[in-house]
Amino acid sequence: MTSRERVRKALNHQEPDRVPIGFCGNIFTGIHIDEYIKLTKYLGMDTETPRVYDQFQMLARIDDTFRKRIHTDMIELENPSMTWGFRNNRWKEWVTGKGNTVLMPTDFNPTRDEKGYIYINDVKGNPIAFMPSDGLYFERTCPTGMSDKLEKMDPEFWKELLMVYTDEELRELEKNASEIYNNTQYSVCGAFNRGQLSTYGIYAGHTITDWMIILMTDEAYAYSLLRAHAENAVKNLEVYLQAVGKYLDTIVISGFDFGVQDRELFSPEIFKDLYLPNYKLINDYVHNNCNAKTVYHSCGSNWNLIEYFIEAGWDVLNPVQTTAANMDPVKLKEKFGSRITFLGGGIDTQTVLPFGTPDKVVEQVKERIKIFSPGGGFIFSQIHNTQYGVPPENYIAMVDAAYEFGIYPD
Repeated sequence: MTSRERVRKALNHQEPDRVPIGFCGNIFTGIHIDEYIKLTKYLGMDTETPRVYDQFQMLARIDDTFRKRIHTDMIELENPSMTWGFRNNRWKEWVTGKGNTVLMPTDFNPTRDEKGYIYINDVKGNPIAFMPSDGLYFERTCPTGMSDKLEKMDPEFWKELLMVYTDEELRELEKNASEIYNNTQYSVCGAFNRGQLSTYGIYAGHTITDWMIILMTDEAYAYSLLRAHAENAVKNLEVYLQAVGKYLDTIVISGFDFGVQDRELFSPEIFKDLYLPNYKLINDYVHNNCNAKTVYHSCGSNWNLIEYFIEAGWDVLNPVQTTAANMDPVKLKEKFGSRITFLGGGIDTQTVLPFGTPDKVVEQVKERIKIFSPGGGFIFSQIHNTQYGVPPENYIAMVDAAYEFGIYPD
């Protein structure tokens, strides 16, 4: 099978020739730039200076030689800009905290303070993210405490502030999608990022603490903000899918984490009442207007929410964090595996991948394939992005084991 055929089979809960592989197939299955450089050196690859296409997570844009080496079946249709709006079409050199020379967008112009901290500023010069001089990632500067006075925002006014795809961006997306689709056999995953119910805007000007209070004390107001996001997402999806919908097998809709390590972020009833109807609005639009499956990323313990995820129309769940409470792989597959596709869960990135031996890596890869693969509905990937510090031999053991042991029996 081609990669495209293989992924489509799995998404439709059928068994292809082997388990599809999703390494570096979207923004939540990627690889940190410094780790990527270490891996390409380990493999003896002569690659160009790598680009950081998502500056928040410091993710590498991998080249095709590396993509083939890791056996991946998926490729991301990158947005023209990612978290902070830097355009990924012109580049300049920048040095990471680990001393590696990489390429950043030309409008990426951080400032430094007297301690060496690096700051990304908004158009008014206010810092929105920071990184220590020897750091690996940018952290948001958003406050996490409770406001002295909770100021409510007009949902219609907030909706006007949310970003809309420009004609230039849509033309660029269409061109890139067409080239990938017609010149490769990879399954294409869209990286939709305008107005979705995600981390990047869900608090609507509120701190996370205020938002949790709002969810508990003013459901009508919370719902109105969530509805504004959903309607804006549909507005953007209309033009996005017109441009690229026919090329996509999957499309990432949200990156909001509904779970933490030991429980859900808030009660399942809140999700059912406030989030579910708005996600359903988005998913219904996608399903009625193209053949792509919707991908949602939610870290942490999600067991008590997955039934509602399915009811809302989620097709694919990522990263399947099996180290979190109640996220046992066997139970996940038994209860939900025929109704939602698992993208991830292939190996623990908190434990085995960074700290185990190559033999332990292979052992867990084989175990997870045995659990998740029957009947399709599984795309192999590590749990979330591969971070800096993973031993190269462990990473290679993972990708080769996923390829070798993912064959379905005749």
